[in-house]
Amino acid sequence: MDSAQAAEEARKWNATAGPLIVADYADNPGSGAYGDATGLLSALIEAGVDNACFGPLIDPAAAAYLNAQTLGVEVTLSIGGKTAPEFGGGPLTVTGIVKWTGDGRVVGSGPILGGLERSFGPTAVLHVAGIDILIVTIPHQMLDLKQFETFGIDPARKAVVVLKSMQHFRAAFAPIAGRIIVCDSGALCTLNYGSLDYMVVPRPMFPLDA
Repeated sequence: MDSAQAAEEARKWNATAGPLIVADYADNPGSGAYGDATGLLSALIEAGVDNACFGPLIDPAAAAYLNAQTLGVEVTLSIGGKTAPEFGGGPLTVTGIVKWTGDGRVVGSGPILGGLERSFGPTAVLHVAGIDILIVTIPHQMLDLKQFETFGIDPARKAVVVLKSMQHFRAAFAPIAGRIIVCDSGALCTLNYGSLDYMVVPRPMFPLDA
């Protein structure tokens, strides 16, 4: 499903059985995507999705700016979409509350990252319209609950958890999920190859052409 469809599923979700996990595989840093696409985040905000978290959003400039702010202040800034706006959405201007800032060091606890250390670099959590957005400097896909929990976000208590990964997230997140859906946000690793602007390729070529 696309970003609008995923946002609508999130809006309707009843979290009684656990959170809805939305995996954006098209913007998965583990697949080589930039990790800064904003289309899905924008759709979630427009749909009024509440009690949610989203991450990671790779934006070193925004992370640095937020780390210079005081916790609890309200800020307005542009986030994401800086690398290639044509893939998954351009910069998104948001207003939110700074909830966490600091070093993005994570020690995993799940089946894949258990006991292993990773670092997001300078990291911040910005609360925008009911969504905790994890904004980081160093790209990593989401593999472990600690990649949220370390920064004050408890995904098990959220109604909606939006993350950038394709398959590896399932080992840690499936046990807390009420439902899992996958989203093609139109970012660099989209499977809709016809949407990409191939120039040096013989035509017709499947699946670019019917």
